[in-house]
Amino acid sequence: MFTRLKDKMGIRRIGRWFGWFALLLILLTLLTGYGITQWKIVDTLTFGLLGKAASQRWHESVGLLTALLLSLHVLIAVWLRTRGARKEVGE
Repeated sequence: MFTRLKDKMGIRRIGRWFGWFALLLILLTLLTGYGITQWKIVDTLTFGLLGKAASQRWHESVGLLTALLLSLHVLIAVWLRTRGARKEVGE
């Protein structure tokens, strides 16, 4: 019984990591999208790392990975809900 509970806690932790990485990629997508339209501001704020061309490349390349990580995060959360893994107090 305890090993099953431990496995679900490990799976929950993996789901959380997917969620955090997806959030970081969403923020990067927002920043690069703004960098495409307002490239002078973003170029200054990122000290020249994200110009207009770099923002366009990053913006196009992270979309699929963001969707994949977000989907995995949601699927793991739904799967744990249906399996009855409840969040314990103090987690």
